[in-house]
This record gives sequence, C-alpha cells and structure tokens, in this order.
Amino acid sequence: MSEPTDEQRIRAVIDAWSEASASGDLTAQLNLMTQDVILLTPGNPPMHRDQFAVGFKAMIAVVRLACRSNIQEIVVSGDLAFCWNLLEVDFTPIEGGETAKHVGNTLTALRRGNDGQWRIWRDANLLALA
Repeated sequence: MSEPTDEQRIRAVIDAWSEASASGDLTAQLNLMTQDVILLTPGNPPMHRDQFAVGFKAMIAVVRLACRSNIQEIVVSGDLAFCWNLLEVDFTPIEGGETAKHVGNTLTALRRGNDGQWRIWRDANLLALA
C-alpha cells in the first residue's frame, strides 16, 4: 500500500476537524491546529487557540454541531498548503428548538510540522446564516 499523498492527508485533517466538531472533542481540534493558529470570522477580531477553546467549550454546552465539507481546491507548496472549502454547519440546540444552518466558504492555510503532520495554521471562515 502506498503512502498517502499530501492532498489525502489534508483531506483527512478536514474530515477529522468535522468529526471533532460533531463530537465536541476540543482536544482533537487543538491537536489539528498549530500553536500559533489564527482564526478569522466575520465581525470578530482574530482568534487564537486559547480564545477558540473558550468559545468552543461554551458553544458545545448549548448546541450540537453537524458539519459537511465540500473541498473545492487544495494547493500544496513545500510545507504550506491552502484549502478552499464550501462548508455547511448545522447548530442544533441541545435543549430543543430550531436548527440554524450556516453556509459559506472557508480558506484554510495548513503547515506541515516537524513530525510530518499537517495542521491548521490560518483559517478564514465566511459562514453566514442560510
């Protein structure tokens, strides 16, 4: 069996992120990010790891997430890669109520670490309520 390509490994990172989001697994998400990750979302200042962790914990206390990714493009150049993704995320209140669907594009820059693993380094998330 041949070694997975960089593109296959990056697709696996995106899939693992969706799975960790759905299961509420913050540790898995943090393992998929570099230490110096920066996350950009509309109307908010840039977010770092610690801020993400606080926000994710608060969010999963009140909603369940379901994510669907449709990767449009992956470009790899050395130890950096870019992934353009059409993302859909459903937010369903744990206590019941209407599911809110958010849809939009994301542009993610990934960096290959010294251990050979690809991790999210920068992410611009343009999701909006559908």
